[in-house]
Amino acid sequence: MNQNLKTPDFDVWPITHKIVQAEAKGASVRIGWDDGQVSDYHAFLLRENSPDEATIHPLSRESIISPLDLPDDLKCEDVTVDDQGALLVTWSHGGHVSRYNPGWLRAHGWFEAEQHSSPVVLWAAADLAEPPTFDGPAALKDDGVFLAWLEALQTYGVARLTNLPQEDGLLEHVVERIGPVRESNFGRSYTLEIKDDPDSNAFTSAPLLQHMDMPTRECPHGLQFLFCRKNTAQGGEGLYCDGYRIAEDMRTEEPEHFHSLTTDIWEHNNRAKTSSYRASGPVFETAPSGAVTGLRITSWLRAPLKAPLEVQDRAYRAVRAFTARAQDDRYLMRITYRPGDLLAFDNRRALHGRAGYDAHGGERFIEGIYADRDDLYSKIRTLKRAQTLKTAPLETQL
Repeated sequence: MNQNLKTPDFDVWPITHKIVQAEAKGASVRIGWDDGQVSDYHAFLLRENSPDEATIHPLSRESIISPLDLPDDLKCEDVTVDDQGALLVTWSHGGHVSRYNPGWLRAHGWFEAEQHSSPVVLWAAADLAEPPTFDGPAALKDDGVFLAWLEALQTYGVARLTNLPQEDGLLEHVVERIGPVRESNFGRSYTLEIKDDPDSNAFTSAPLLQHMDMPTRECPHGLQFLFCRKNTAQGGEGLYCDGYRIAEDMRTEEPEHFHSLTTDIWEHNNRAKTSSYRASGPVFETAPSGAVTGLRITSWLRAPLKAPLEVQDRAYRAVRAFTARAQDDRYLMRITYRPGDLLAFDNRRALHGRAGYDAHGGERFIEGIYADRDDLYSKIRTLKRAQTLKTAPLETQL
C-alpha cells in the first residue's frame, strides 16, 4: 500500500488497470492502459486537479487555485510512470511536478463506450409488476441492504421496504438517513387523509390520474416517500407508471407528440387559497444528449396555454396522447398499500395515481415526506465508498 498516491477528493479509486504507456503531447497527455484502452487528458484538467497541497486544500480537498492562475500556453513538458504505477507530469512554467493515482485517472478518462451507460432501467407492466422490495428491519440495520434499496430506487424509479414497525417518526428517520427532508406547502410531512376543505385532490377519496407532485416549483421535489400505517379501506390502490418508458415509446412511435412534449412550455399553478406557486417548463425535461431526465405534468394543476392557436392544438394533442398512455394498463403497476410498507419513488420520473376508495368503509393512514434526488445519489456514492474501503485490497485504495 502506498500512502503517497493522493487524489484530489475523498473518494476511493481502486487501481484496476495499470498504465503501460504515457506520452506528453504538448497541451495534453495520452495514456495507454493494460487492457488496450487509450485516454487523453487536457493539461488544464490535470493541472487543476493536481493532488498536491499547493493546488488542493489538504482538509477540504477543494481547489485553492483559480483557472486564471494557469498560463494560457500551459504544457506537459514530460511524463513518466514511477515504480508504484503513478503518473508523474512535469509542467512548463516553473517545472512543477504532479503525481496522479492511476485509479483516479482511469475513472476520469473518456471512453466512448462508457458515455452511453446508465443505471436507469425502463419498465412497463409486463417488466415490473411489483416494486423491487426489501425487508425494512434489515435495511434499518444493514447498510448493504439499505444501499440495495437506494440503488433499486435509482434504477427503477420506485422501490419498497416492508415489515416496518408502526413507530411515530420512523418515516422521517429513514428519509433523513438519505439526506434532508424537503418541506413543501403541505409542511415538513403530511398525511393522506380526507379534509373538509382540501387544498389538493390528494386529500379526497376520489380517483387520481397519474401525475407528479410539485410541478408548480422551479425545481420539483425529486423523491417522495409514502409510509402505510393503517389501511382497511376498500379501494385506493396506487397506480404507478414509468414516465421515462412512456417518453421513449413516444419518441419512436409518436415523434411529433414527443417533439411537442420536449419543446412546448406549459405553466403549472397550484389552486390553494393560501399559496400561489407557479412554474413553467416542457412536459419532458431533456439533457443535452437528448435523454429524458425529468417530467413536469399534473392535469389538475396545468394552467391554460397562452400560445398561438397552432401551438395550442399540437400541445394539447400531445398531452392527451401522453395521458392516454399513462392510463393504459400496459404501463401500469398496481400497488396495494399494506401496513408496514414504505414506498419510495422518483417524483420526476414515476408518475403516481390512485384508485378511488370508500372513505367510510375502513381506516386509511398513510404518511408522506419529500426529499431530493441529489441526496439519493450522494448517499449511494458515500455508501459505496465505505463499502469499497471495507472490501478492496489495500494496495488498490490509494
